[in-house]
Amino acid sequence: MKRIIAAFGNLKFRSKLVLSTTLVALIPLLVLSVLTATVFVKNISRQSGQLTLQMVRQTSASLDIYISTIEKLMNLVIDEGSAAPVDDSAQIQALQRLADSILDAYPEIAGFCIAYEDEQYFGAGMSRISRDRFEDQYWWQYAVERQGRLGVLGSAVGRNVMGNLNDSSDTIFALVKAFSFGEGGSCRGVVMFDIRHDMIQQLINRVSIGENGFLFVVDESDIVYTPSSNIVYRIDRESFQQTETDQSTVQIHNTDYFITNHYSSYSGWRVVGVIPELEFSASIRPVYQALCLCIAVCLLLVIVVSLGVSATVTRPISKLSRLMSKAEEGDFSVRFDARHQDEIGVLGSSFNHMLEHIGELIHELYEEKQIRLEAQLKSLQEQIKPHFLYNTLDTISWMARAQNALDVVRLVDALTNMFRVGLSSGRDYITLREEKSHVANYLYIQKVRYQDRLRYAMEIPGEYDQLIVPKLILQPLVENAIYHGVKMKRGGGQVRVTARVENGTLLLSVWDDGAGISPERLESIRRSKPREKQKGGFGLSYIAERIRLSYGPPYGVQIDSEEGTFTEVTVRLPVQEVSDV
Repeated sequence: MKRIIAAFGNLKFRSKLVLSTTLVALIPLLVLSVLTATVFVKNISRQSGQLTLQMVRQTSASLDIYISTIEKLMNLVIDEGSAAPVDDSAQIQALQRLADSILDAYPEIAGFCIAYEDEQYFGAGMSRISRDRFEDQYWWQYAVERQGRLGVLGSAVGRNVMGNLNDSSDTIFALVKAFSFGEGGSCRGVVMFDIRHDMIQQLINRVSIGENGFLFVVDESDIVYTPSSNIVYRIDRESFQQTETDQSTVQIHNTDYFITNHYSSYSGWRVVGVIPELEFSASIRPVYQALCLCIAVCLLLVIVVSLGVSATVTRPISKLSRLMSKAEEGDFSVRFDARHQDEIGVLGSSFNHMLEHIGELIHELYEEKQIRLEAQLKSLQEQIKPHFLYNTLDTISWMARAQNALDVVRLVDALTNMFRVGLSSGRDYITLREEKSHVANYLYIQKVRYQDRLRYAMEIPGEYDQLIVPKLILQPLVENAIYHGVKMKRGGGQVRVTARVENGTLLLSVWDDGAGISPERLESIRRSKPREKQKGGFGLSYIAERIRLSYGPPYGVQIDSEEGTFTEVTVRLPVQEVSDV
């Protein structure tokens, strides 16, 4: 079973769909066909059995009718023969005329006779072949036992009265009837008719119970009439002699036969019908053929329909699979043409959206890589100058000290300290204390330049000195505040640098009360991209992109301004101490 399941699992989707659909349709169809065939076979068998029984009963009834007709003739003979002594010539002539008319009208009657208790005898077509007393004959005794009721004898063997013609005793059955019973129980005589089997044969030949079926007649002790068949003598007649009507199945020579019989209380005969069950099968065979044809047609339709339906599913899936293989190889330009809005169409649309999103992500990743490279190159370029200037300023500082020009020494030292922080031994991240020192030196230099036009304040608590920040994160913002804010305002202005921690986030702000920014310019600055050139060196977008690449989307730069009033730039950074790095 596991191997079958594994083999089924390895099949292609279309094969699975067709096979499962075929099995789902075939199993109920087979079950329904088997049930239908079983019911139909039972109905045919029952109807065939009923039809056979009806024919058997009809044959038995026909025999009873015929025998009742002969009984009426016997009553005529009794009425004529018991009216006068048999030695009366007039009586004999009347009986002879009656006999001639009966034998002419009924050629199947081989003859009849009247036997009297006083051993007198009248025969028509029959002769007394011995002088044995009538009262000792079995046919006389049987008629007397019937006490005036008709009696049927299946054979003429062993009688002292026989027919004049060459009829065999095995081809004749006899009807006997006693008459004129007195008060003492004695009878005056017995009338006996010999009937040829031709009559039974004619009645049976009128009935057809199949190509190989036949009927035969038995009495309580022997077979009365049977066609040529060796099957009759192998049937156990005792098995059905206890009921009036019976149906059964017997096996003879490895062949099953259906037996139906009916008993007539009037004649004492039992008509038996025999039909091979193969004939039932022959009548049922067209039913099986029709069912098999129906199953084959239905199965063919199921396969054709399942192939058509599966094609509408597997073709788009196969196409989508091929497109996925191309996308896996790096071709993100492929697209799935979703013609229908079913599940596969939705899947194809999702596939297209995924490729578009992947393309966008790759493009963004490429741009970020370019930005990183440009930033690294720009940083390298900016670091080349400080090395040279730092050495030059150091020389100037020693020369100023030699000339006792202390104000020049202070200015040169401030600039030298700025370059020292800018170099920072190649580090990208420094302490907030170092960044604060760098900004303070820069503001001192600008204060020397602008004198009273520039006022500044540093409000960064010493408790934040050991926090880690990106190098040169504040100086560009202070520079923008001076050149684009204070310088542009008549009479100068103030710059304030502050720091605070809120909810685990370090907020560094550069505020100025300079010229401010117009709403249009403010919106343009907020939408600017890292590659766009901005006045004043590194732009805000570069700082924002640098923070985003270093810490992620939650951090960055926020700018607020009101034209003619103020401008404030706030940098959001995670709180990191020297011990955390």
